[in-house]
Amino acid sequence: MVCKGICQRYKAKKPGMNGRYDAGQKRCSQCEIFINWEGKHCPCCGYVLRTRPKGTQTRQRLMVIQKIKRI
Repeated sequence: MVCKGICQRYKAKKPGMNGRYDAGQKRCSQCEIFINWEGKHCPCCGYVLRTRPKGTQTRQRLMVIQKIKRI
C-alpha cells in the first residue's frame, strides 16, 4: 500500500528528554513518520507500526527505563 498523507494529522513532535518510543510514539516504516496512534496499524497505509527501536543500544535503554517505571 502507499502513503495517502492521512498520517500527517497524527504526526508526533519529538519529546524533550525521553525517547520517542518511551513517550508512546509509534513509527510507520512505509510513511517514514512517528505518529501518536493507539492502533497497531498505520491509519494511512495499513502497515504494522513499530513500537520498539531497531538499534541494540536504544532497545536496551528502553528496556531499562520500562523496568524502572514498573518498580
